[in-house]
Amino acid sequence: MFAGDQNGLQGDPRLKAISEAIRVVPHFPKPGIMFQDITTLLLDHKAFKDTVDIFVDRYRDMSISVVAGVEARGFMFGPSIALAIGAKFVPLRKPGKLPGGVISEAYVLEYGTDCLEMHVGAVQPGERVLVIDDLVATGGTLSAAICLLERVGAQVVECACVVGLREAKGHPRLNGKPLYILVEPSQQGNCSAPVNGVAVNGVETCRHGDIYLSMN
Repeated sequence: MFAGDQNGLQGDPRLKAISEAIRVVPHFPKPGIMFQDITTLLLDHKAFKDTVDIFVDRYRDMSISVVAGVEARGFMFGPSIALAIGAKFVPLRKPGKLPGGVISEAYVLEYGTDCLEMHVGAVQPGERVLVIDDLVATGGTLSAAICLLERVGAQVVECACVVGLREAKGHPRLNGKPLYILVEPSQQGNCSAPVNGVAVNGVETCRHGDIYLSMN
């Protein structure tokens, strides 16, 4: 669901400010792409705080014990949310980034495969988990995160993203897990590209109406 569809958040000016704080960079990294640069949201103290606060208000009473952040921009929002709701933060990383023993989950991209890893013992059976990332497009990364966590016996309560398409909220790859999105991608500029959710160089992206969201 979208935050703006909720009672109490309909017409909330914070959501408009969050959307406006995300810079749109035309023709990057290639012609015909509108890149949604979320780093400018982090530069805006109020918009960044409002982003975290909206998530915290939603999850503080859901008995979440783990916030799992997907590399890389899930790390920017996840720790703040975890601290505020009294949960631990667990990073879900790309291969070779974690020093200890890991459990891995591979997933299929548009042009190949990728993998998420988590430290063995970081999450215990029965723990209630929130998965956080910056965006959802194809749903492949979130699906891998869900599978990874469920393999160790955790209960994934919900997935949350700052940016996403309305089509993504019922994505079958999420195995019925609820998906909470703050804002839709901005569509400033005028390019043309017919492809929807894809993955570029191992990074989940969203090309829809010439939108591209990603971070290596």
